[in-house]
Amino acid sequence: MKKKTVSMFMGLVLGVTTVFSSIGPAVVTVSAAAAESRVTDSSCTNTGTAEPASDDVVPDANQYKYQKDELAAFCHFGPNTFNEIEWGEHYGDKKPSEIFRLNQKFDAETMVSTLKSAGFKKLIITAKHHDGFCIWPSEYTDYDAEAAGYKGDILEEISTACTKHGMDMGLYLSPWDIHEPSYGYKDANGNPTTPDKDVKDYNEYYNNQLKEILGNEKYGNKGRFVEVWMDGAKGSGANAQEYDFNTWFETIQKYEGKEVAGNSADCMLFGAQAYTTVRWIGNEDGVAHENTWAKSKVNEANNTIDSNGTTPYTIGYADGNKWTVPECDGRITSGWFWGTKKNTPKTITQLANMYFDSVGHNATMLLNVPPNNQGTVDQPILNRVKEFGENVEETFRTNLAKAKGTTIEASNVRGNDTAFKPGNVVDAKDETYWTTDDGTKEGSLTIKWDKAKKFDVVSIEEAIQKGQHINSYKVEYKASNEAPWQTLKSGETVGAKRLVRTPPVSATQVKITVGTSDGKVPMLSEVGVYKASKGFQLASTAPEGMESTSVNDTNKFKFSSKGWNPQTGSQYINGQNTWSNQAGADFTFKFHGTKAYLMGTTDPGHGQADVYIDGEKVKTINTRAESRSTGAKIFESEDLEDKDHTLKLVAKTNAAIGVEAAYVINNGGVGMIELENSAYTMDENSSLEATIKRVGGTKGEITAKIQPNPGSAIQDDFETEWFPTVTLNNGELEKTVTVAKTKRNTNLTGDRVFSIELTEKKPENAIIGFNGSARITIKDADGITKDKLQTLVTNSAALEEHLYSEGWDAFAKALKTAQEVVENESATDATIRSAYTELDKAKAALKVREKYTENDRFNFPWRAETSAKLEAEFATELKDDPTSDAQYPMKIDAKSDASNGKFVTDMAANDVLKYAYHADKAGTYQVVMRYRSGSAENAKNSIKITEAKGKIKDQEVIVDPKKESNKPVFADAEFDIEVVTPGDGMIVITPPVKTNGLDGKGPGIDYFIISPKNVVLEKFAITATAGKGGTITTEDLTDGKITEGENATFTITPNSGYEIADVKVDGNSIGKKTSYTFSDVDKAHKIEATFAFANYTAANPFEFPATKGTTKTLEAEHATELINSNDSDSDPSWPLGLGTGDWASNGKFLNGMAYKDYAKYAYVATVPGTYTVTGTYRAGAANKLAFSEENRKITATQVDCPSTSENSSLTVKTFTLTLEVTEAGAGTLILTAPDTNKAPQLDKFDIVLTKTADEADLTELQTAITNAEAILNAADKDKYSAAALVELQELVNAGKRLTTASSQTDVDAKKAEITAKTADIQTQFTITATAGNGGTIAPTGATKVYKGTSKAFTITPNEGYHVDSLTVDGTAVNVVTEYTFPDVTANHTIAVTFAKDAVTVAKENLLAVINTANGKLAQTDAYTPASLEALQNAVDEAQTVYNKADATQTEVDNAKANVEAKIAALKEKADKSALRLAVKAAEGEAALTDKYTEESIAALQTAINAANAVLADDNATQADVDAQVEAVNAAKAALEEKKAPVVKEELEKAVADATEVVGATDKYTAASLAALQSAIDAANAVLQNPDATQDEIDAAVQSVKEAKEALKAKDDNKKDDSNKGDDKKDDNNGSNNNGGNNNGNTNAGSKNNGSSNNGTANGGNGTSNAVKAAKTGDTANVAGMAMLCLAAGLVAVMARRKRTN
Repeated sequence: MKKKTVSMFMGLVLGVTTVFSSIGPAVVTVSAAAAESRVTDSSCTNTGTAEPASDDVVPDANQYKYQKDELAAFCHFGPNTFNEIEWGEHYGDKKPSEIFRLNQKFDAETMVSTLKSAGFKKLIITAKHHDGFCIWPSEYTDYDAEAAGYKGDILEEISTACTKHGMDMGLYLSPWDIHEPSYGYKDANGNPTTPDKDVKDYNEYYNNQLKEILGNEKYGNKGRFVEVWMDGAKGSGANAQEYDFNTWFETIQKYEGKEVAGNSADCMLFGAQAYTTVRWIGNEDGVAHENTWAKSKVNEANNTIDSNGTTPYTIGYADGNKWTVPECDGRITSGWFWGTKKNTPKTITQLANMYFDSVGHNATMLLNVPPNNQGTVDQPILNRVKEFGENVEETFRTNLAKAKGTTIEASNVRGNDTAFKPGNVVDAKDETYWTTDDGTKEGSLTIKWDKAKKFDVVSIEEAIQKGQHINSYKVEYKASNEAPWQTLKSGETVGAKRLVRTPPVSATQVKITVGTSDGKVPMLSEVGVYKASKGFQLASTAPEGMESTSVNDTNKFKFSSKGWNPQTGSQYINGQNTWSNQAGADFTFKFHGTKAYLMGTTDPGHGQADVYIDGEKVKTINTRAESRSTGAKIFESEDLEDKDHTLKLVAKTNAAIGVEAAYVINNGGVGMIELENSAYTMDENSSLEATIKRVGGTKGEITAKIQPNPGSAIQDDFETEWFPTVTLNNGELEKTVTVAKTKRNTNLTGDRVFSIELTEKKPENAIIGFNGSARITIKDADGITKDKLQTLVTNSAALEEHLYSEGWDAFAKALKTAQEVVENESATDATIRSAYTELDKAKAALKVREKYTENDRFNFPWRAETSAKLEAEFATELKDDPTSDAQYPMKIDAKSDASNGKFVTDMAANDVLKYAYHADKAGTYQVVMRYRSGSAENAKNSIKITEAKGKIKDQEVIVDPKKESNKPVFADAEFDIEVVTPGDGMIVITPPVKTNGLDGKGPGIDYFIISPKNVVLEKFAITATAGKGGTITTEDLTDGKITEGENATFTITPNSGYEIADVKVDGNSIGKKTSYTFSDVDKAHKIEATFAFANYTAANPFEFPATKGTTKTLEAEHATELINSNDSDSDPSWPLGLGTGDWASNGKFLNGMAYKDYAKYAYVATVPGTYTVTGTYRAGAANKLAFSEENRKITATQVDCPSTSENSSLTVKTFTLTLEVTEAGAGTLILTAPDTNKAPQLDKFDIVLTKTADEADLTELQTAITNAEAILNAADKDKYSAAALVELQELVNAGKRLTTASSQTDVDAKKAEITAKTADIQTQFTITATAGNGGTIAPTGATKVYKGTSKAFTITPNEGYHVDSLTVDGTAVNVVTEYTFPDVTANHTIAVTFAKDAVTVAKENLLAVINTANGKLAQTDAYTPASLEALQNAVDEAQTVYNKADATQTEVDNAKANVEAKIAALKEKADKSALRLAVKAAEGEAALTDKYTEESIAALQTAINAANAVLADDNATQADVDAQVEAVNAAKAALEEKKAPVVKEELEKAVADATEVVGATDKYTAASLAALQSAIDAANAVLQNPDATQDEIDAAVQSVKEAKEALKAKDDNKKDDSNKGDDKKDDNNGSNNNGGNNNGNTNAGSKNNGSSNNGTANGGNGTSNAVKAAKTGDTANVAGMAMLCLAAGLVAVMARRKRTN
């Protein structure tokens, strides 16, 4: 099995599982569908199966309840309510009564009861906002409601109402307090100061207020709060206060934590850094990321939290170490606080979107409902809250997954245990769940109904009490049990709840598939299928106020009778689509208005259409696209007159056209207003000018207010009160206005976002358009960039360790981390900020050394080429003898040219310097002493170095004086000292006794630089190996070893076209390093480099597939050369380069290609011909891509790449185009964006050879044959002409005999014949039959008849009437009672009249019957001779009666009845048309002797001969004929295709070449020759196997060639053999490989697709070849073993094939 096949197989195996949950009582049949058997609830009889292990990170009881409660409310009420602002920055010294004016009782009851009734389970009350104002009477401040004159306690009143209604409570107590004097660090005069001089403690103030509320039973729901909100917002300059979170958290949990009786978990904390248990979602829009995880990464030691913030979301981490409930805070109005300009509630549609994008994305919904300045909630807001609750209740009231007649099937049930049965997902119990067996990391649930159900919401709930680990889901449905699966939605996370909302669909089955990571199993607690309430239905994509008409509205849409097909599906607008694939098919759409849009489907198979408005052609549209997109805008009209219009669309070709809906602007010519763009970027402290546009009419004045909405950007980032109104006057099409203003925020915030939206448009019938809102990003002016981090790293790296006594290790660690972040090209902003903060903090924490102590000793350096500086002023003890030189005592003096600005001077007799030290190793050390001496030449300064316990050999040093301009200057003296005994000691320095030539004084000493000179060190081996595609080298080893303490740098170099995949040091990955240094080596090491393909080169080009049907993939990122244009007509601001993303196949893609940018790819194509290219891409707008070859060896072409943007995010799609390679050989493929366009983001190109240059293209012929056979094999084919069917079969037979070797002219001609005959055989004509009074003709009216067939009409006179006349096509014919049109080739008419019988004997009816009988007698091929003879006798007798002049009426009637009886008794001959057609079809197949085996064709011919005998037998019965039809068809179906011929010449040559060298035992190692011999043996087995496939032959060729290339010359193996007989080294005996590096390691990265070594090759006591290899890159032994394994694998494959065959 090739790797590609394995990958495809694994892709199928890993396909996500499906699951469904439900709520509500009903009888449901529940079963589990496994691969071989189906397991029902009743057959899950086992018990006691162990539960799956819980994740390490799970929610606590409060968190779990909050996520299941889903809904919480926020209440912002305070001074801002009365002052039309959001923050209280500007109140200054105003009295409480000036800013808070509530003169009536706060209405807590109405607010709480309304919220409770609407389904909200918790209310978080803003007791103190950033302004510092308290809504309860606080004893710690007079800045509260009581001081403002309010008679009561608002917090208590809300608590009372919550207790009454059982509503949980949360407390919002802002840490930032603008008003409180103790906030920040201030001295007694209120001026800013340092923390140590702060006279008031704000942390204590805040803690007291916590105690005041949390410790009082009157606050909270029954005295309890379940969540405390510590809003992290701070204004500019507010960072001057550090919070004492630890004390605050202790207080919170003391009163509200799990230690309090009755509490099962700690109080939840919001905005509490590492203590956070409820996290901000990253915006204030109330929405969560599509794939949200409920886990963050916290560092308790540093008190930090990382929730994977990616503007504007915190996505969380799948591998986070702490559960943090994602909480989506949003507002029901535009502001947090009530105001007269921000009191309009959001629409129910907006709230529905918020609900589905928060709760439905694994988050909770926290909705702010603000009271007004009367202490009540506005009635429209209350009404909207009530309406929201009603829609939630109505939507989820009835779970269709529990409807009567429902069956639920699961793919796997854990242990067949009743505890995990599929029925658990519909039992309405969160604590129960369905799950799978260990090792089954994906599973599915399928919900089946006995009749179709209509729904538009699917709910899935993970059993989060066990953790969140589902990382893929897919929801599918079947419109009927026979229909294919269609995807509703797929994605990644499920979590507490995943809601999938679509247009309504009707289905008989729904399947949910979920998958997890390795080692996990899916666990679902509840699933549900629902029909949303009207308010919660997925809204149309049309802007509100625009008329939307679905294609199934027959009052406005009129489709021609030809070719249109209605279709339903969730992917279409309103679930409706109508399509045609017939040229000329048309429809009209009637509307009144000023602008129209057609919405429909674009697709690779769709085509062009002409659009007319009011009879005038306005545009030819092209709905073809390289990938399919529904709900797309396929036509937009110009602005029209305000009147009735008719739009007509006419398909131009047989390519499909699909339309879903029409949107119309119909508001009296007022038109639609919208922003020009949907996204903008701003700097801090700037204004944004934006264009507002008007379309669909400019009649009258139109106005709208531009409303800002905070996101991650808040009031300190931009002007939240900026509400400009834009007015466009009559006839005005656009206007530029200032839509937003930003502020200067000096805090380090990172980029922040907010949004603006057009609201309150006037007049009322005005429409806010498609771009009704826009997201604005504010670039952080103070953001920590990589450049700033680089500067800090550079400055920090210049610091010297010996100058610091504490903090160096932490500083060095932080510096190393920061250096790695700087080097990491993909470092995120959060990572950069964290590295900067940690390094800056560690740098500040360094403690400057004052002296060496016994706890902080000077360390002698012992590593080669290292040194250490001992600053003289860092003396452990400096002892001056005042008696020796009282005038100049020894001291530490400042000196600007001293190394640290200081030195020791004036050392006299008996003065002593002491230095505590440590020496790891004994030996000789070289010392360079920097000194300063101005002594006389005959009386020099000197020092004596001793150690009290003799651990250092005594050393005396005499220095020469050095002066410049007669002044002493610093000089160096070099000498050695000998450490006799390693360990701790004390160096003592003093002047020697004064003697002849010595003055008895020491010099001034700046420092000593000490280096090892003769220290005995060990040597250690470092083993290096390099995989295919590169080398690893070093110049620092001698005989593979390095001296202890030294450094060894290895350079990792990829070959041309390769890149480094990974580097492992001692088995641990260090990433893609180009070099690695082993520093301070103190043990043996290993380093291993692996390489991956990076880009195509002339030496290593992309190879086009040489075999038809074979796919080869060209990865876009592997370009040989990227050329980026800086021309102005290109896009220099969008440079061409590589991007990274999970959506791309290798995690990389080509990005930023614009006009004049080029990506070049070296290639070789051995086969000229036609290649189909399928490109995978993403595009935010309509793009194009052009292909060419620099020497025109490939025909230039280009392809459209439609936008893949869906719901504001990019999806992945594909395009398809055809490349014509006109010349074989090497070349350069060039990609660019044509004609000033941009190209999309490019992932890869899958290239397939579809036709060689010298072969006929059979594609269209095969299509024609397929269409013809659809008629020939149709169940109702008898409706067509039997003769025409035979003719068509003969044409099909002839077409099948044509091959790629036929001429294209013959192929095209036969295609045309088959196509024409296929159309001709389906031609229908109309026969119109009419009858006068007195009788009937059947059938009557217009009858459709296929060309070449016959149609009979029966004429029946009424009692007392006879046929008077019969007219066919206007010509009278003999009257008959039955008339047949044979071999119809035109339209016909038949008319009959009747007359009353005369009183005399009536012979007219007898004559009609005789005429009818004569017609039958002429059909000798239709009836048996005997029955015709009987009829002839009856006719003869009747003619005699008719001719008898005196015949009585009785004789006439009897003769007539006799003839009629004989007509009825006619016996039809057997119908042999089906047999003739079967024989023709069989003869066509029997002629294909190159295709089928002789035996099967002979069997078919036997059946044909027997059938022909029956065809020749006039007496054959219908049973005989039918039996032969069955026999011929069975023999045709049993035809056995010949196996494709195989080519063994290349293998034979490879074996011959290899055999020539396999005996060269003098040149190559035995192991590599054995590997080659094994490959030869395996190849010979393939050659001798007559059933060998081409794949097996090709694999054998490859294995022989690789084994031959891997032959290892004996000279290369000398070092490998150096350890023979040495049982001390390299004999790992399992120490390294048995359970070590290769025993079970799974090589899961770097293109190994997780394939496991399983420890087989190196897992026992065998010596590891990779370890023994002395040369880097020497892998012959490994290759030899690989060849042996490959050869053995080939033999095994051959053996299996023989057994199979």
